[in-house]
This record gives sequence, C-alpha cells and structure tokens, in this order.
Amino acid sequence: MTQLSRCVLVLALLAVFDAPALADRVVTNDGRIVTPKKARAFGAGYKLEFEHGEIILPDKSLVREIEIEGDMADYVPQNEDEKQKLADGYVKYRGRWLSAPAYKDELRRAFEAGRKRTEEIKAHSEWGTGWTKTTRHFVFKTNTSTELLDYYAELLEAYYDLQDNRIGIKPTPSLSRTKMTVNIYKSNEDFHANAAADIGGSTLGYFWSYDQTLNFYHDYQEPAQSTWVALHECTHLLTYLIDPQYDPQIWLNEAVADYFGSSKVYRGKNGKLVIEPGQLQTDRVLTVQEALRNEKEAGPGTGDGDKKKAKAFRPFTKLEDLFMLTRDQFDGFQYAHAWSFVYFLMNAQDGKYQKGFNRFFKGLYTLEKGIATKPSGPTTKSVDPKDIRDLLLKRIGVKDTDALEAEWRAFVAAIPIEGPEARLKRGLYAVRMWEFEDAIPDLDAAIAGGVKDPRAWSFRSRARWMTGNLDEAAADMKVAIEMDPLDANYRYSLSRLTADLGMLDGLKVGRGPVKREPGDKIKNDAAKVLAGLATELDPDNDRFREWFETFE
Repeated sequence: MTQLSRCVLVLALLAVFDAPALADRVVTNDGRIVTPKKARAFGAGYKLEFEHGEIILPDKSLVREIEIEGDMADYVPQNEDEKQKLADGYVKYRGRWLSAPAYKDELRRAFEAGRKRTEEIKAHSEWGTGWTKTTRHFVFKTNTSTELLDYYAELLEAYYDLQDNRIGIKPTPSLSRTKMTVNIYKSNEDFHANAAADIGGSTLGYFWSYDQTLNFYHDYQEPAQSTWVALHECTHLLTYLIDPQYDPQIWLNEAVADYFGSSKVYRGKNGKLVIEPGQLQTDRVLTVQEALRNEKEAGPGTGDGDKKKAKAFRPFTKLEDLFMLTRDQFDGFQYAHAWSFVYFLMNAQDGKYQKGFNRFFKGLYTLEKGIATKPSGPTTKSVDPKDIRDLLLKRIGVKDTDALEAEWRAFVAAIPIEGPEARLKRGLYAVRMWEFEDAIPDLDAAIAGGVKDPRAWSFRSRARWMTGNLDEAAADMKVAIEMDPLDANYRYSLSRLTADLGMLDGLKVGRGPVKREPGDKIKNDAAKVLAGLATELDPDNDRFREWFETFE
C-alpha cells in the first residue's frame, strides 16, 4: 500500500469516528498513561498534541514507551514484519497490529467505553449521588470512583483485622450489629462543604462518634496522604468500638493513631494488601531534634512578646509534662513528641519495651480489671493521667521516669535524617494543615538544600497563594510543571492561579484566592487551556472537568 493509500485509509476512519477517539498512547517510566491526539519526536524529546493545547517534553527520560495509533503515516517500521503489515493496511493499536475492520471495531468499543465512563462519573460526581459498598464491618460511600471505593474498602477491612489480632475488638451487642459509615469525598472542598461535624479548614479527616462516621477526602495529588489519614482516623474508630464510653487521653490516642497511620501499604505475593505500621516520620523527628537543641540555644527575646520567635524556639517537652497534656494544650509540636515517644517504645534496643507497651495499650483501652475510671461527661468515662502513666511504667518495667526520658531523648537525637528531605516533609505537612506561613521557611530550606521533588515548588506555590503572593505562587507552579510536565494537578492549580491573577490584575494588595459564586463564568484563554490540559491528562477527575466547564 502506498503512502497516499494509507492516508486515504486514515481519512476514511476519521469519517466513521469522532476525532477525539483517535489518540496515541504515552506510557511514562513511573507507570502513568497519557493519551494525546498525537505524540511525535521533537528535538531531544517529544511533542504531545492534545485537543486543548500541547505539551513539550524536553527530553525522553520521562517516557518509557509511545504507541502511535490510528494515523500510521509517520510510523517508522521496526522490522520487515511491521513493514509488511503497513503495506497490507494494518494499524497498530494498544500494542497489537489490527486489520482495518478489526481496528474500527476496537475503536468503536473504546469510544463507547470512554463515553460511558465519563457519563458514569458525572452521574455520581455530587455528594449523595456517589457509589456505596457494604463490607463485613463498614458501609463505604464515595463520589470519587469505583476503583477508589474498592481500594479503601479493602484497606480498612485489612486494618480492622490487623487491630483485631493485636487488641481484640469486641463491640457491644448493639455496636456489633452496626456497620460504621466511611465517607470518602472527591476533594478537600467537597469534604468541607459536606462535613457534618464542625471542623476547621486544616482538617484532613475525622471520626465522629456522634453519628459514628469516618470522614476524609481522596487527595489525587498525594494519594499516600489519604491512606495515612484513613488509617489514622480508623484507629480512632476502632478504639471507639472497643468501648464507646471510654474518653481516651489525648497524647496517647493521637500518638498511637499517628504510629499506625504511618504504615507501608503494598500488595503481597498473594495479591492481598499488606499493612506494615510504624514507619519513620522524619518531619516529626526533625521537630523533636530541634526542640532538644532549643533547650541549649534558646535565649532572651523568645517570650510572649515575640510569639513567632517563641514558637520557633519551643524547648523539648518533658515526659512528665507530656503525660499530663490536656486537649487544649495538644498541638502539632506536641504531636511530634507524642509520636516520637511511642515510636521509641516500639523500636527501642532489642524491642525491650514493645511487648509491654502493647500489653499496656490493650489493657487500657479494654479497661481491664483493676483500672479505675471517673466520669468525664454525661455518658463518658476516663482514666486519671497519673494512673495511665503508672500503668505504662509498670507494664514496660520502668520505675524511674527521668531515666526513661533520658533514654527517649538519646534515641530521638540519634536518628539520622537528611535535613532537606525532612524540611520538605514538614513543609508539606504544614501546608496540608493550613499552616502556610510556617510551611514557607521549611520549603525554602528544602529547595535551597537541593531537593528535586516538584512538590516542594507546588506546595510552596499553594502556601504563597494562600498568603496573598499570587505572582510568586504562579512562578513556583510553573517550575513544578517544568519538572513534571504531565502532572494534571499542577496544570489545574496553575489554571486557577492564572484565573485569579486575571481577575486581580492591577491590585497591589490582597492578591489571594478569589471567591466565585456558583454559575460564574470565566473568560481567560490561558487559564482555559491549562484547565483543558488537566482534564485530558486526568480524564477521570471530575473536579478538573467541573473547573474547565466554568470557562466561557
């Protein structure tokens, strides 16, 4: 078949199907699949042509494979067999060579499947119209996708089994007949708009005993963070199941949830999810190590009159003080201390405290015989903090609190961490907690220290955006895109920044995120192109689609 004949064949196929159904397939080295209309070599890299714009990949290091589909005019045969297939009018599709009739049939089915998929996502995009799945212990509800619904259902059932084996979860007769509801939202905005509880803007998830629901959102940019939140909050749910009247002490409750939230999750050889709790949190370690140094370095000028400086120079929390902390005193700084103490008990030399701590935790939360309680509310009870301290010391075989604190201090101080990486992780966490001003110095230090993770720039962009520095935020997001040109989230974020900058053009102050009324249409061509590219890079993300549809 001649080159002209092949072009005629392609034009005939285009006449049968809508052009968007024709697409090349780009497989990246980290497993992402992108389907531009056309992908071709361009200089030292590739040019990817999409319906809403184009993306230039400056080199080929990001791409593992490109499959040219449909339009074979530019295809260079790799061997004699492929050369003959081209001559016979065959087309390469999804790695296979197909005849023209077979290709048309595959194209029709792919187009129909994609259309149905899009319609299904739209139909379930609003909260209350999503998917539901009932498992042995939970009822899951989500407006993300059926794939994420299945993942979180499998994750939390596996976690239930893990904790049941460790502690023994024996709910009351009424609770044993009740399946806890797990609500998984498609975005942070959706989560906060529909949350039943009164929560702050920095909340990533929560378990609420009042309506017996676990609530969090799936972070498409940081899915591992969503897994951490799911496991952390599920820990609170499971301890509630053990005894719904027990009001736990804050330092222990959050430290253990943090310990189990920091789990490595992967599929074992049998295909089932494996959860390995107790992974090291370098950002928490950094905070405690800095607190240890602050004991020696803190000088005058760090009192209440200089609150920002005082916060930066907070000294190490002594063990006796940690034991007695109230909920009002417990913040992110104390979070780090509490987690590090539990991490120390679970990982001290030769595991000498691990068995005793596990026994202590199980005994306390099941309120084993001999543990005295006192009313903490109309229907709740608690254990005196001093009794909790004494029970812990007894179970781990320690009499001297000062000696235990000294061992804890030495353990944390000796943990090796990479400074820039730890500053990055702490900066990322601060942004997620809406502590934007605190995040910027850490992210600045991470970038100055040589971190090459594009999240350093994308999260600093968000922090700068939320503190009113839109121009710097846009510059940071452009760097993130340069580092990872195929990340849909970065394109989406830059689109929103570009739209905001357009609406605030000329203003010198107050250049923060713009509040828009529902139904408002935006006229901004540059922002629209970025939004369109985001939808094409991640077509299953309904949040991106909704944003794109706000443009004229």
